[in-house]
Amino acid sequence: MNIPPLSPLRDLDVIVAGLSVVDIIGRPLNLRRPPKRGGLEPVETITMTTGGNVPNVGIDLVQLGFKVGAVSRVGNDSIGGFVRSRLEMSGIMIGGLVVDDRKQTSATVVAVDRSGERTFFHARGCMENFRVEDVLEQMDIVRRGRILAFGYFGLLPECDEHLGRLFRAVKQKTGMAILLDTAGNPRKDDATLASFLPHVDFFIPSYDEAKAMTGKKEPADMIRAFRAAGATGVVGVKLGADGCIVSVSGKTKRIAVRRVRRVVDATGAGDAFIAGFLAGMLNTLDPFAAARLGNAVAASSLTAVGASTAVRPLHTYLHS
Repeated sequence: MNIPPLSPLRDLDVIVAGLSVVDIIGRPLNLRRPPKRGGLEPVETITMTTGGNVPNVGIDLVQLGFKVGAVSRVGNDSIGGFVRSRLEMSGIMIGGLVVDDRKQTSATVVAVDRSGERTFFHARGCMENFRVEDVLEQMDIVRRGRILAFGYFGLLPECDEHLGRLFRAVKQKTGMAILLDTAGNPRKDDATLASFLPHVDFFIPSYDEAKAMTGKKEPADMIRAFRAAGATGVVGVKLGADGCIVSVSGKTKRIAVRRVRRVVDATGAGDAFIAGFLAGMLNTLDPFAAARLGNAVAASSLTAVGASTAVRPLHTYLHS
């Protein structure tokens, strides 16, 4: 798990690649008792923000104090302009964003209930046209980073069978570390897992996603299945309110969750964990300490509407 140092030619900490969406977040919405047909139900807030691996992990990392570049697709429409503007205003280098004239920008309606749990209604839009070639064709930008964070396996099905080819090429051409995140409905496909996991340095899916990929119910069995598929780096499972379990170099530890007084919105909490974990690794923490930092960043993200609203500078987590 080699993370190259910053240098004049490698001036970005992380390249975030993959899914970019616009999120319309309404809260609180009771989907079990919706308004009558044609009716209207007042809600407390409706917020438009960005979502997906690229904006969530990217903006979180910038707010933590790191330099980030983005590789993704947006549509040639007003919400695509919103994504570009928000990323650029956050300080993310957007030279790797492709403007797609064929489809709308990917978008999600997020219904958040009073507990903070969320339900998603998603239009894939131009992400249907996203391919691993979008990353390979931006190699001049990709090689400027120390870590490639790609998301998501399970929501970009056109890329799934080609991730091994992508990660192998990135390793050969740049030597950078690779994190792969998962979301949605990753399928159980042992051959596909075996094609990319040997090239991945950090792989920490959620419990539900790990269960779908391995068919196992116990986190320890899930980790063994990932190892059997060729994973050699840091492997783990995000366990929601139970924290996470992380395995590296033959050692496995369960990392406790960081508690908050009130959960406002769980949107992007998994991405916040990834950003915090990567921040820890870039700050030379060991993987277990990096996972504790990931839990702390994820916890803070729960306290406000939107994935990145409550994420603070890195030093506030290191000294708390």
